[in-house]
Amino acid sequence: MRLALSHGDMYLELDPMAGGCVSALRHRDLDILRPAPCRSGPAFDARDYAAFPMVPFVGRIHNGVFFIDGQRFELPANLPPEPHAIHGHGWRAPWQIESQSESAATLVYRHKADAWPWDYVARQTFDLREDGLDVTLSLTNASETSMPAGFGWHPYFWREDAELMLATTHKWSPDDISGDNRAALITPEDDLSPRRRVEALNLDTTFSVHPNDIKLFWPTHAVRIKSDSMFGLATVYVPPGEDFFCAEPITHAPNAINDERPADMTGFRMLALDETLSGKISLSVDH
Repeated sequence: MRLALSHGDMYLELDPMAGGCVSALRHRDLDILRPAPCRSGPAFDARDYAAFPMVPFVGRIHNGVFFIDGQRFELPANLPPEPHAIHGHGWRAPWQIESQSESAATLVYRHKADAWPWDYVARQTFDLREDGLDVTLSLTNASETSMPAGFGWHPYFWREDAELMLATTHKWSPDDISGDNRAALITPEDDLSPRRRVEALNLDTTFSVHPNDIKLFWPTHAVRIKSDSMFGLATVYVPPGEDFFCAEPITHAPNAINDERPADMTGFRMLALDETLSGKISLSVDH
């Protein structure tokens, strides 16, 4: 069952049982995010939705393998034919409605330790405003040992006539063989700080950003996504031949769990028992 929320001209539809995904976000009669198709049975693919959460990590863990305090862990590949563990668990699992009102709702996902050897609780709180949507993500470690932690939000936008601005400082380039990251200073070719036509881009790239402020433009409207400081990176996904693109606020670099560089660069975090990581993403619409 989908959950519908409204506030003035804003309308939000959620599908808790399908990965805690957003099905639709509209302002008046305008689709701000690419809407999801109808779902008639239990099967779903979060990539068909308007947006989905990424918890307890973002992007890839290379070949699903990582080490914590010298101990080796291996996660199953979850997006064949990719050999990696990608985007965590939340986008593939049912969520429950924890609370709801006319214009706000909180969804919760409780994970029991498996190949990922920690219990944790993830929440998404959606709060509609007159001019947009606030999404607050949180992640609480429910295990005795410290847990790697991160999250992000993966929205889909219409590509036609779109332009993008994002204050990029570094470009992250994971090695396909080793998984090692290269973080290079932005060159003029890679710089997204000037307004760029999305149709001219071909990206599946993570950038360090400052400030955490994504600006998107169409002839009919504009969207601004401002995030808390923990969202120090963003992934821009513009696949060839598709009618959509993605601009995703995230907390850490690809494969950050295996990166030895300082946490203030990679965004990598460890949570102690009962410790919570929480951050807000604010999407505003000018229409």
